[in-house]
Amino acid sequence: MCTVSIIALRSAPGAYRLVTNRDEQRTRATGEAPSWRILGGVRVVAPRDPNAGGTWVATSERGQTLCILNGNLEPPPAPPPRPQSRGSLIGLLMPLGSNEAALDRLRQMDLSPFPPFRLVGVEPTPAGPHLFDAFWNRRALVATVDHSLPVCFVSSGLGDSAVSPRLPLFKEIVVPHPTVASQDAYHAHTWPERPEISVLMKRRDAMTVSVTSICVEPVPNSAARVNVDHWSIEDNTHSPLASAGHIG
Repeated sequence: MCTVSIIALRSAPGAYRLVTNRDEQRTRATGEAPSWRILGGVRVVAPRDPNAGGTWVATSERGQTLCILNGNLEPPPAPPPRPQSRGSLIGLLMPLGSNEAALDRLRQMDLSPFPPFRLVGVEPTPAGPHLFDAFWNRRALVATVDHSLPVCFVSSGLGDSAVSPRLPLFKEIVVPHPTVASQDAYHAHTWPERPEISVLMKRRDAMTVSVTSICVEPVPNSAARVNVDHWSIEDNTHSPLASAGHIG
């Protein structure tokens, strides 16, 4: 379904950059480019999935980002009888305002209506970006906190193990020099002989439809500075957005 990577930035304590490649079926409606909106009383920037109405990534003006990936286990567990959209989870959790609160709520929720997923949360702190990921496998929620950066997560409708070669590639391209340039090179990478499992992937029924990058820099006594660039591969357009508004 996608590839997500996060690096720390040197521009300010706690600053980070998250990039996500969204892989989707070619028959799925084109996602709406990110825009600023109010979500549960919180101002966030997020793209929108017109099919289910949710989103796969969102960043608040305080600098917290939540991103969701589908989980594709092998063999797959039995699906929920009446599945709920995984993209709705970000709208439920983002208004809570912090990684800790989001993870606590997730642990308390009845997740049985949701297919498997991985939720990634990152927020700026004076000690550096704080990160968690929580994987729901239809039996239990398995959470990991305090990841060291840079870090990468991958998923695919072919099975998550099928795209595991993306992880050593990340270690080769990004980990030695975690810069904006190396991160962009990684998210644009295609193996000519293996396009179906590439980071910028393509196969007969699915492809990478967009690449969204989010830079977050804390600003003293203010909302975080958030810069977003969304590249829609389907129509080859870029949608840049920025905000550094004051929080009263």
